[in-house]
Amino acid sequence: MKTLSFFAVRWVRSATVVLGICFPMFIHAAPRTWASADGRALTGEFLRADGRAVTVVRSDGRSVAIPRAMLTPADQKAADDMSAAKADADRAVERKASTKGALVYQLSNGSEDWPEDRKKRIVAAMDAAVQFLNQHADFRKKLIANNSPGTPTADANLAGWINWGGSISRRVALHEIAHTLGIGTHENWQKNIKDGLWIGKNALQQLREFDGKDAVLHADRQHFWPYGLNQDNESSSINDLRHIQMVQAMRKDMGMH
Repeated sequence: MKTLSFFAVRWVRSATVVLGICFPMFIHAAPRTWASADGRALTGEFLRADGRAVTVVRSDGRSVAIPRAMLTPADQKAADDMSAAKADADRAVERKASTKGALVYQLSNGSEDWPEDRKKRIVAAMDAAVQFLNQHADFRKKLIANNSPGTPTADANLAGWINWGGSISRRVALHEIAHTLGIGTHENWQKNIKDGLWIGKNALQQLREFDGKDAVLHADRQHFWPYGLNQDNESSSINDLRHIQMVQAMRKDMGMH
């Protein structure tokens, strides 16, 4: 085969620098020598392929888009096979992620300017709550944590937005995340309340498994109790788990999945 000079001059024109390349859903393929129809060659690791080009990563970290028409039929087929294998691997990871633990969060825009102490506390509270919920439940929601010092304690809405005010803790995070999941925020919330009591059958059945056949579930415009984690003294290892089960049951009563 001829030298790499042709690829270094012509293909590198379409190259882009890739820093810290990471393929979390695909096991890296071994570097491959890609050959052109007229005998020139380039060694690089497969990145992606489409109808126009095959993109590989050279040993210097640069990605190079090779026009498909310039590759041999064997290399075009190899690229298609690798692309299909990558797609299969990605789908497998997505299926695994969707079965449990699909609650995720990010910080709102401008978080780089938050006071560092508040940012650390918000991140710690969100990390702890999200990890706990993902470990014990299957809530699928994208949350946005926002620094809002003017908010008295904290508040949240069904869209997933959480304003962190004067009270920052794991217990508050669990409570506010429940609001993003429909507690006190869904349109069917009030339909399940009569005279200050929750009447939805699923949550009542769940509560009575905990507290006996005569237990009643209190609810107002935004909150429920017991197990609503409305105050710090309500939180415990058992109550936190029961909170999750109550939220799941109440979501069923509201027709949420």
